[in-house]
Amino acid sequence: MFFKMLKSDLKCKKGLNVILFIFIIVASVLVFAGSVQIYSNLTLDSRKAKVCNTSQADMMIYDSLIKTDEKRQRLFEILDEEKNVTGYTKYDAVRIDSLRMDYPRVEEENNNFLNWSTFIMKLPRESDLLYDTNDQPFTLKSGTAAFPVDFSHNLGLRIGDKVEFTTVMGDVYELEVACFFKECAFDSKKRIIVAYEDYDILTKDEVNKVTICGLFMKDGSYEKCDGLYEKFRKEDMIVPIYARSRFTDDSFIIQNIISAFVVIISVFLIIIIFMTIRFTMIADLKNEEKEIGMMKALGVDSFSFRWLFAAKYIAFAIIGGAIGIAAGVPISGMAVNLFDENAILPQRYETIIIGIAAVLSIIVMMIGFSLLVMRRINKISVIDSIHGENHGERFGKGSPIFLHKRKKISVPFFLAVSDILRRFKRYIFLIIAYTLGTAIILLSFNVRNSIISKEFIKLYMMHTIDFDIHTRGEFKKEVEKRSEAEGKNYSCIINEMFEEKGIPAYIDSLNYSFGVLLNEKGENRKNISVLWGDGQIEKLNYRKGGKIPTLENEAAMSYFTATQMGVKLGDVINIRITEESEDGTSAEEVERQFVITAFIDVFEGEESRLVLSKEYRKGQSLYSGEWIGCIINAPEKEKAGIVKQMKEYFGDDVILTTEETVMYNMEEYDRLFALLEYVMGGALLFVLILITYLYSTVFVTEETAEIALLKSTGFTDGAIRKWHLLRLALITVFSIVLAEVMLKTLGQLFMTVFMANYNATGVKMLPEIPVTFIVIPLIVITAVMVTVLFTLRGINRIGIWKITEE
Repeated sequence: MFFKMLKSDLKCKKGLNVILFIFIIVASVLVFAGSVQIYSNLTLDSRKAKVCNTSQADMMIYDSLIKTDEKRQRLFEILDEEKNVTGYTKYDAVRIDSLRMDYPRVEEENNNFLNWSTFIMKLPRESDLLYDTNDQPFTLKSGTAAFPVDFSHNLGLRIGDKVEFTTVMGDVYELEVACFFKECAFDSKKRIIVAYEDYDILTKDEVNKVTICGLFMKDGSYEKCDGLYEKFRKEDMIVPIYARSRFTDDSFIIQNIISAFVVIISVFLIIIIFMTIRFTMIADLKNEEKEIGMMKALGVDSFSFRWLFAAKYIAFAIIGGAIGIAAGVPISGMAVNLFDENAILPQRYETIIIGIAAVLSIIVMMIGFSLLVMRRINKISVIDSIHGENHGERFGKGSPIFLHKRKKISVPFFLAVSDILRRFKRYIFLIIAYTLGTAIILLSFNVRNSIISKEFIKLYMMHTIDFDIHTRGEFKKEVEKRSEAEGKNYSCIINEMFEEKGIPAYIDSLNYSFGVLLNEKGENRKNISVLWGDGQIEKLNYRKGGKIPTLENEAAMSYFTATQMGVKLGDVINIRITEESEDGTSAEEVERQFVITAFIDVFEGEESRLVLSKEYRKGQSLYSGEWIGCIINAPEKEKAGIVKQMKEYFGDDVILTTEETVMYNMEEYDRLFALLEYVMGGALLFVLILITYLYSTVFVTEETAEIALLKSTGFTDGAIRKWHLLRLALITVFSIVLAEVMLKTLGQLFMTVFMANYNATGVKMLPEIPVTFIVIPLIVITAVMVTVLFTLRGINRIGIWKITEE
């Protein structure tokens, strides 16, 4: 009986069933891939630790800074004595200027991607192990090299390409690209792997040799790494230590944004599946109302009976889910690597288990929901088997508008408006689907516009970005030479160079000092960067309600740390700060008290900030300062010309425009957001098209008798099509308006709550006006209208004889 019902149902509505089946397959694949994406992101750190044996921090021992064997020996003694360090590995590397690598089809001097710190080294064998793009270990032959996978799309590098490396002595060696690898550990740095037998030859005369220690620590936080760095510094050893924390890595944040969208779209799909099942099942029940009433009159009313009416949905759920699982295995791997090319994929069995569990849960919910909808059978009375739904005893609510009172309204438009107002409940689920789908598409596009923006870059303690400057090449040599001769920091020297050229621009900066926030007992509570000096602190991004610090004992604090520590406006905090002596040649630690008068919105990461007033101290810091603004003193319309002039004086690769600055910092992530827009936007648009086809087809089926009646009174096929088009157009426009409202109200909430997880406050949702209010609405409306037109092709086959069915 089950299969007879299924066969009969499939024969009756072939087109509708095909679309419903495709919809369930697509939903199963997306849910499978989405669940694996989320699982992969949540377990990536532990998986890399297990597979790649990643360390918690990198310690860089430069031969130029640690020159004697005695210092090196003492350094490792301190490391062995450190209780927080459970072990370490060592491997040799050489830091090189990226311009010494000549890549095919690339202009190295103008490529911002090559501004990363670059190291040449041998393939690691103990820690921070590397795997190729297939998650397999690899080896290298003499004359070949392996590059990070992002070199392939950022530089267009391909397997088999020849890359030329120039040594410090001017010798040129040619290296063939053997493979690309996934970078598991080297945050903000790039490493190029060469064969063991080639390493000594290529690096024989290098001066920037470094021993990299991978530290395994009980607590690999920034505070602990800073504490270890201070121990070395007190013994006159400068040993940079970089904590390896995805929490403060931009790419980690981007991956979590993408995972959040995967969760959103998965929830959306589940809602849409249930809405679609409910709508089509209710439509089927209406069509079968007489038969159901007759069977109930005969005494057939059981759970098995209801099960039969859900036959199609049960079959579709099981078969579609099975196809989704089979397709989801390869697609999920591609999806993970699409948005995180450095991710080590979960084991195949993990992928299968996670994906199957997700799809099975959807199948079970679909079957359960289908049976739940079957409760509507209880409302069908035996009398329906005699008279049908439209017997004379029933009266529906009349139209709220009347055609004779709205003579200027066209009949198709009147029919569309009247139908929506009279049977609004019929279209609620369709409105919800259009609203949610459009809202998610709008959100994905506007998140990109909000993150890849000048306003987001300003959260890195920059109040003005009229330009940016990169010290490199001949310009860098001149700045270093003058800085050493005059005893001034880079920003002072650069400002003098601008003044000498008559350029009305300057770098606004603050001095930097290392500080520790103390508790009431004088114990260390949290490391904090202390900023002070003559910079324009009044231009920083302060939160409302505070007052810019003006007195010597007043300070502004980064907001996220303040909320975590329970610090409020007017509170007094104790800080242990490193202050330089009056002559600027030494430093000592002192304790100071400051009153918090304001909070600052800033992207903290692990670096909390405390900004002191201009009355605090004069002079320079022993540490490098922090730039808080690149300013041009000129009207806005003249700034572009001044930047062009600066480029002519100092070089196109030294001076960057505002737009170039944004892309320099965010170009890597702009590609991911573009993928997010096109993949998510395309998938959601496809889902909306399927939903439109389903609903529109059911509408035509249900209204066959009405269409036939309209034809009998002289209405043309074009007028009837216009009625259906206008009805869906009005629903779509109404849904888009709701989606825009949701973006305005919930979009900012999403950004605020989400970015707070990464110690960032003040992130604003910046809508891209043309895209948000013109392009995307037009795309959605066009997709819906084209789909409706496609489903209306059968109207011309509806004849006058269909009235008898009424």
